[in-house]
Amino acid sequence: MNKCGEEVLQCAESPAALLISILIPLLCAGCLSSSPLDSAEAGKSSSYLAGSPVFDIETGQTRGDSNTAVDIYLSVPHPSLIFEKVAGGFRSRCEITARLSDRASEELMQEVEWAETTFVERYEATQTFEPAIFRKRISALPRSYRVEITLEDLVDGRKASRVQGLFVRDPADECPALGRICLLARERDGTTHPQISFFVPARSDSTGCTLEAYNLPASSDSRIEMRVIRFAGDTSAALPPFFYALLPIPLGHRLIDFNEADTAFSAARSVRASHRDETLEFRIPPLRQGMYRIDCTALTRTAEGRDTALFASRYYSIKGPGFPRPVTFGELIDAAVYIATEKEMKDLRQARSPDEQRQKFEAFWLSLAGDPVRASAMIKKYYGRVEEANRLFTIVREGWRTDRGMLYCVLGPPGGIDNDRDTQIWRYDFPGSAQENTFVFKSVVKVGDGVTVQDFLLYRQGGYQQFWDRMVARWRGGEPQ
Repeated sequence: MNKCGEEVLQCAESPAALLISILIPLLCAGCLSSSPLDSAEAGKSSSYLAGSPVFDIETGQTRGDSNTAVDIYLSVPHPSLIFEKVAGGFRSRCEITARLSDRASEELMQEVEWAETTFVERYEATQTFEPAIFRKRISALPRSYRVEITLEDLVDGRKASRVQGLFVRDPADECPALGRICLLARERDGTTHPQISFFVPARSDSTGCTLEAYNLPASSDSRIEMRVIRFAGDTSAALPPFFYALLPIPLGHRLIDFNEADTAFSAARSVRASHRDETLEFRIPPLRQGMYRIDCTALTRTAEGRDTALFASRYYSIKGPGFPRPVTFGELIDAAVYIATEKEMKDLRQARSPDEQRQKFEAFWLSLAGDPVRASAMIKKYYGRVEEANRLFTIVREGWRTDRGMLYCVLGPPGGIDNDRDTQIWRYDFPGSAQENTFVFKSVVKVGDGVTVQDFLLYRQGGYQQFWDRMVARWRGGEPQ
């Protein structure tokens, strides 16, 4: 097995893994030139390295401090940490290193280390994807920085790094400017905290965002406009490997259409600055799942009296409330599509209340397994794979809905993976021919305004049908692979 194959298998076995197969290489922020470091999505878990902790970072200039400083946030999902049993609960320990280097010369300006401890009382809390949020404030002189954050788990020595660009403005600079858009997660008690990861869990309450504005005029009003743009994209589950016998890749597959977008929400306000730095907060109502971009525009006036327009943008994606874990009966029912018949799926989806959904869901799995104990084991196995597929293959759609996710849910992780330019080949060793056990995926890339999204589509063949039917029959007979 090659290295890539080993990484996917290790990732499948580790709850710490989270692969976001989405690349956002170019997004201009503030007065800096365009660079991957300047993207609002820089410093996110956009790549996976087996055995490394998963975390996201966010950096920003501290507001209203005469001595310039930066705030660094880390968001670390609990399953990415190693917890030790201690008196009264479970504890994780990690050490964090922040390195701030000059962007132009690459000279290391300063290095700061600190330790963080997370404590929970119950084991179940170690497995939830509610993140631990770590924050550190560091004094920093005005300049353009390359910020590298390294997290080391002190229990097992695993390390991972994230990098983000940061421009610390000089308080003496009188040029109007916009800072980075910061997403906010609003809790039931009304409190908010930074939403650092790219994937945002769906919430029944509103979310929000803040925008730092610098040097807006006090003598005239500035108009600030905020729009949340939703992009059209695929939301359907993958079709069986044999479905397109004549057309290997479906012609209608669009992944995401950056040319088809609509405004999901907008707001505007007039601001007359009372301070050099203003923090503007916008509330965003609950939105359905999908990929979004927040656009902020400031129409203002410079100290010289010239009218100017400032821009800032940020992409993010809304997923299910427990993402990457399916937690609602609607999500559990939808993910059963690969092993349920069309009639069974229709019956499951006709359930309206949560109680009726639960009853139909349990009855479906009991009908496959034959007894409650086996049904419980099958549910755990199948939805464990759904969760793993979400970590591994999520892009615009949840990972289980993708072509690779479909195979992963039904067949499990491949025995080997080969990568060749824009092609990925999965190999299994189930009974049957080599052709049946080999699946070829083609890379498909969609480019939008400042964002690039990649997926892998399966070359479908009619010859897969008997093999696929056998594998599905094993699930339906209570003896899955």
